[in-house]
Amino acid sequence: MKEIVLSVKQGNKEAFTELVLEIKNDLYKICRMRLNNNDDIDEAIQETMIQAYKSLSSLKDVNKFKPWIITILINNCNKIYRKKQKTRTIVEEYDVERIGIDSNIEKTEADINFHILIKDLKYEERVVIILYYMEQFTFKEIGKILHCSESTIKTRLYRAKEKIRDNCKRRDAKWII
Repeated sequence: MKEIVLSVKQGNKEAFTELVLEIKNDLYKICRMRLNNNDDIDEAIQETMIQAYKSLSSLKDVNKFKPWIITILINNCNKIYRKKQKTRTIVEEYDVERIGIDSNIEKTEADINFHILIKDLKYEERVVIILYYMEQFTFKEIGKILHCSESTIKTRLYRAKEKIRDNCKRRDAKWII
């Protein structure tokens, strides 16, 4: 990815398309945790791409591209979420459409189980779980993305795991985290 980012910084517009295609699924998953409406998700991702393209020259370390663009995405998702909150109440419900059906049944089942486990968590806890376990960012990287300390990230992750354990016990589930 580093080479593609460098190519974009040097003016290669086609490389930006390649870069977007490489990270689009990750951006969609993160965006989907905050926004329920596909139009809102598309808007957040599109706005993120525009902002990233315009300000890519300000990115000093090309190795930090993914955390940098995820920060932009989360800020755009939060902006859209706040705008929607003013006009209506959003009720989050678990729905298979939120996950997206994959041709790999085992992966789809794992995604469904994962989303069932995290659906009752607060947004802040869900995003930490996604960034840590699915995107495999470090506590430090997540802290930079979410603009909070590493200890706050660790606390959110710990609390989220505790809530998941409690939910599993209440449901008499045999999942171990």
